[in-house]
Amino acid sequence: MFQSIIFSGILTQMPRDFKISLNAVIVFFVFALLISGLLRGQSKLPDQTAQAAAVPYKNAFFDPDLKHPWNQLYGLLFIRPAWDGKLYGLDEMDQLYWRDSTYLLEGDLHQKAVLQLEKFIHSGAAGLIKNPLKRALLQRMLWALFDNLANHEARDDSTSLARERRDLETRLVRIMKAVALSDGEINGLPGNYQREVDSKQYPAAFDSDHADTPFLPGGFFLKSDWVEVVDLRSDVVAPVHVRGIDGRSEFHVFMRLPSGHTDTVAYLAKLNDFQPHWITDWGKMVSPERLKEDPTPPPSVGRPPWVNPNLPQVPVLTEFALVRRANLINAKGDSVESPLVESVQIRVIRDLSKSVPQSETFVDFSLDQTKLMQGDGGLVALKKGQKVFERVLEQNRIVSGDSLEKQLSGTSAWNGQFDLMDSCFNCHQGEGIGTMNTYTQLFREQTVRSPELLERSNPGDSDYWKSQRYDWGLLQAYWFAQ
Repeated sequence: MFQSIIFSGILTQMPRDFKISLNAVIVFFVFALLISGLLRGQSKLPDQTAQAAAVPYKNAFFDPDLKHPWNQLYGLLFIRPAWDGKLYGLDEMDQLYWRDSTYLLEGDLHQKAVLQLEKFIHSGAAGLIKNPLKRALLQRMLWALFDNLANHEARDDSTSLARERRDLETRLVRIMKAVALSDGEINGLPGNYQREVDSKQYPAAFDSDHADTPFLPGGFFLKSDWVEVVDLRSDVVAPVHVRGIDGRSEFHVFMRLPSGHTDTVAYLAKLNDFQPHWITDWGKMVSPERLKEDPTPPPSVGRPPWVNPNLPQVPVLTEFALVRRANLINAKGDSVESPLVESVQIRVIRDLSKSVPQSETFVDFSLDQTKLMQGDGGLVALKKGQKVFERVLEQNRIVSGDSLEKQLSGTSAWNGQFDLMDSCFNCHQGEGIGTMNTYTQLFREQTVRSPELLERSNPGDSDYWKSQRYDWGLLQAYWFAQ
């Protein structure tokens, strides 16, 4: 007010023309200040942890009662506000924590998380739900959060937030142990993949006339036309995928030729006997004409060794499949593979004269946990162009920070989601069998490590891989100390 009186007094003593110009300057100055403040307000990111600590995220994920302890725990740990003002994690197959996430570790939200976990433990809330499926789903979520905390701890040489991580880790394991199932209960979990196939919501076979239509074949684990491909000398067959979710799932690689099981096995035997699998001489990779144009390998083909261009090729309409099944920790503290299928990815070779993605059809089915708990198969086909959070893609890109806490790519509004259908082709390149990384990755060493067939009856490959990890050792220490 005092400043307004002074301005008014000054203006009354000035010539009229000067007052008009000065008024214009003042109006412009005030307008600039308003715009500046508005822009600052728009660019200021909300404090997500303070928001989450103050606002309980109501949900009916586990029970119709919004105040049910399981719903409250789910809302606090797995539903996250983001810098763009949206809530994420309402029903994600994989929990939204990144390698540098500090969410739940600082300020009031950390204290609230500790108190909520304590309340859940000491009130006996784990026993409120007896349904084995719901207990399994809660455990796999808590396990993912535990691994994120433990792996960050393993990478961090400093003691920053170490106590806060331990505060959460010890309590997460107590709940994981409290909801653990027996082996019989795990084996009795619904075979949701077969349930989805039986529903006939999706066609059972690929249709060339409708190449973009998702299809879901049966028979992956029934010794049908699909042949499972494993490597007897390797810890894991799909190491990039296993690392992407820290070994908490088992990955099965299948393939089938259009002519059936016998020809698929015969092709794999031929592939195994073929020599050499790899070529290091660029002159043997290309025709004389191409060699004149490119006397040295262009950057687009990468560095040697290269897949032998004379490699026995698969026929058109050969299909590759990657099936992911959840591992669970049983009541004895062992990691075991469950019947729960979390995702199915299928690629169909349509054309051997073109590179991906023009030469292939790619379909992806991911687990919708809500549909699964409602009695459906819960496997939902990804739509073309749909963006998702994907652990395998995230770990292969150099991303620092938490994509829900702040924008990570300059001025673009990126929240950490990928177009999976396009992104998968970045790793599965080439033509035909060359796109099958289960084959190509096994021959990078000088000693040939050939894919072999195994009628698998014992647990999968990721168990041993996981047993060598820091996160598993830490979890076991907490599990058996309680």
